[in-house]
Amino acid sequence: MAVSTESRLSPPTTAAPLTRGRDAFHQAAAVLLLTQAALWAFLLFRWATFSRFNWTPYPAELVLAEWSPLVAYALYGLLLVWALAAAVGLLRGAVPGPRLGLAYAAVTLVGALVYYVIGRDFIGAVLVVAAGGLLLCLLTRHAAWSLAFPSAFWLLVFFLAPLAIVFVVSLGERTRLGTVTYPSLANLGAWFDDYVRVFSRVGGDFIYLRIFARSAWLALLNTALCLLFGFPLAYWIARQPANRRNTWIFLVMIPFWTNFLVRTYAWMLILRDSGLINNVWTGSIHDLAVALSGSSGLFNWLADATARPLPLLYNFGAVLVGLFYGYLPFMVLPLYSTLEKTNWTLLEAAADLGANGLRRFTRVLLPLSLPGLIAGSIIVFIPSLGAYVTPDLMGGAKVSLLGNLLQQQFMTVRDWPFGSALSFIMMAVMLAATLVYFRASAEAERREEKR
Repeated sequence: MAVSTESRLSPPTTAAPLTRGRDAFHQAAAVLLLTQAALWAFLLFRWATFSRFNWTPYPAELVLAEWSPLVAYALYGLLLVWALAAAVGLLRGAVPGPRLGLAYAAVTLVGALVYYVIGRDFIGAVLVVAAGGLLLCLLTRHAAWSLAFPSAFWLLVFFLAPLAIVFVVSLGERTRLGTVTYPSLANLGAWFDDYVRVFSRVGGDFIYLRIFARSAWLALLNTALCLLFGFPLAYWIARQPANRRNTWIFLVMIPFWTNFLVRTYAWMLILRDSGLINNVWTGSIHDLAVALSGSSGLFNWLADATARPLPLLYNFGAVLVGLFYGYLPFMVLPLYSTLEKTNWTLLEAAADLGANGLRRFTRVLLPLSLPGLIAGSIIVFIPSLGAYVTPDLMGGAKVSLLGNLLQQQFMTVRDWPFGSALSFIMMAVMLAATLVYFRASAEAERREEKR
């Protein structure tokens, strides 16, 4: 059989042996185990040198101090050797490595729960549970869970768990001493007495519903004002040359460099009776009006009006000014990030087709900026609804909002069940408003696509 020229000229090829690379999950698990081994070694060193260095005891050491000293040596030594053995096995690719790691993770999870029951050390138990849970995700090779575990665990421990605790407290009743008791299971209606109280009359008036309505109205008004002033500002910045936009956004963000409480006090200094505005009103303007009071009735009225300072502080308007100043950047930034990506030739095309300025805004620019508008409105509305610092300082005792009511129930009256019920109702209102807003926006987008 004839051999082709190509087969004679080409050198024989041999398949390269396939080798398995390092397992990224096992490598990360090994690093985590080595970190925990270092922790156990440090705790073992502290226990062995406690009397020599006079260490400040940790909660875990106080719990172990109630037992024989050998118990701590055995516990720390066993965990140290176990973590090192599992880490070395994972680094070398040995078969017992993953099994030792899984067993170690399971034991630490159970041990953390037992430790919390005995020692009531929440922070220590949470840290051990976090390390054990992450180790389980890595050893079971779940990529999605391994990446999402830190944030998911944080939300679970510091968001969902506190919400569950607050809900349970809202079902209780306040005693005369300010503690919380819970009705019997036979009387299920009593579990929701505090929720019913919110919608009931107090002294013939729906006080709590009025506070809810006032807070919602203030939040809506502040959102509308921020949108009214923030949209033109964001639009103007987005139409600036690229080398100037960062400067203007930097100027918008400058107030964040100062503490919000300090900025609120600055507004109080401006609006108070002896502040900057009233000093000009009762000073220069009053002197000028008095000097000209004989020439016209207008100056007579102005002289009488400027004899008293303007009521600029401790009222609804002062609270609105403080909220508007504090949350305006939160409306500008999302709108700017959306408008910056806008294709401005679409507005020019609409103008060429005969659309006037109003139609170009409502039919082209507004739909394109809708994501930033929705995001900015939500970011402004939700904190405005539960604002506490600004209404408390700039409104005084004359403007009571939800934030002030919650603070009074928890810190002054010590009616934790009723305060928890108010918190859940407020969160329900916020969630409902957000869902309705997103639903309406989605329907509007579908109608626009059909057109």
